[in-house]
Amino acid sequence: MNPWSTYCSRIEAKGGTRREAEFRREARNLSRKMPGSLAYQSMEIDGVMRNVAVINSDNLNIKTLCSMPGEDLRHGSTVSWMDNHWLITGRDAFNELYTKVTMQQCNYLLKWVSKDGEVIKRWSIVEDGTKYLTGEYGDNEFIMIRGDSRLTLILPRDKETLRLNRDSRFLIDDEGSPNVLAYRLTKPFKLGGSFTGNGVLSFVLTECNTEDTDNLELHIANYYDYFPKPAKPEVEPPILEGHTPQEKPGDSAAKKVWL
Repeated sequence: MNPWSTYCSRIEAKGGTRREAEFRREARNLSRKMPGSLAYQSMEIDGVMRNVAVINSDNLNIKTLCSMPGEDLRHGSTVSWMDNHWLITGRDAFNELYTKVTMQQCNYLLKWVSKDGEVIKRWSIVEDGTKYLTGEYGDNEFIMIRGDSRLTLILPRDKETLRLNRDSRFLIDDEGSPNVLAYRLTKPFKLGGSFTGNGVLSFVLTECNTEDTDNLELHIANYYDYFPKPAKPEVEPPILEGHTPQEKPGDSAAKKVWL
């Protein structure tokens, strides 16, 4: 290699322009220094282990992530980290050097049955939508009170969540609650948190009544519309004193003969 070629190779390695040289220098510094930072964490994102920097905020349920130089983080990805599940709810489109996103902690595993008869599970963010309401509605004419609470539901955008619409119902409550509450999707707005085909969906749910087809144990609404309901075991009637096992109470009176 002649001296001119050597000179050109060295210039190209540092960058053809001053901006390119600065960009490559910053990328090398981040790649070298980030693994030694206390913010450097390994977490599972969409089923793949990734190394990122975690930045705390005043809201303990929300974290900011910065990827390694040249790597991308998808908007709407699900994250497993610190024995919790998270959802990437925001992404900075300016990702020339690294990708910066915000993730929020999930608090409920939502389950429903798709139109194809498949049980779908998605980690979601459920928030109170009636902060300034009592959650009850009273009809003075009929003196009746019914539940009137509303929830905000945030889900990752995918082919299954896009199929949800106003006819969708869910059972949402604490796993240990003896009285599970049912909700109906009333506001299927699907454009607020998604960009270029990725992101999250934010729905509004309104409390409704549970139905006979709901599986309260599994927390799945309309479950028995797709799967057979288990048959209840037959209970033998109790045997009263003075009657044989084949004899039912009241049969002895019918067998009396008057002479």
